[in-house]
Amino acid sequence: GQWLAFTSMRDACNRTLSDAEKKKLAEDPSFFAEIYIMRADGSGQKRLTSVNGYDGGPFFTPDGKRIVWRRFDESGLIANVWTMNLDGSDQRQITDFGSMSWAPYFHPSGAYILFASNKLGFENFEVFMVDAEGTKEPVRVTYSDGFDGLPVPSPDGKMLAWTSSRSGGSAGQLFLAQWNH
Repeated sequence: GQWLAFTSMRDACNRTLSDAEKKKLAEDPSFFAEIYIMRADGSGQKRLTSVNGYDGGPFFTPDGKRIVWRRFDESGLIANVWTMNLDGSDQRQITDFGSMSWAPYFHPSGAYILFASNKLGFENFEVFMVDAEGTKEPVRVTYSDGFDGLPVPSPDGKMLAWTSSRSGGSAGQLFLAQWNH
């Protein structure tokens, strides 16, 4: 509770941009999104990422020693799950599906990450899990057409909540399931 991790596009506003950067800002402001950390009182702000493309959706690992987030490539079409130390060092790519993998969240055990990906088709997002180091092939968790994403385990790790369109209609609903890894 002493630190906040967040995404900001402030770097596009606090410096002089080249003509190419101005054009990119007009087309896709999120291209300039980077991960920052600061103390809960707002002090100690520090930028942690500095790669072209959107870096966002940061969460702390259960032990508070690393951050997990999604990084989009410069085109904004492919995203992967990454982790890093709280000072921005040791940035590690965890997934490499060649698709959009996002909404990563660590299981309370710290052993693995749950995330959503459209690896199986542009409009078919499924929930996957991968080991914390990204050394093993991710495992598919959900099996339904449409959208299954935004997975978050309960604090004790025994339940999983996620959003799904499996019930039909255009709006997603929240689903809960017992979780036994």
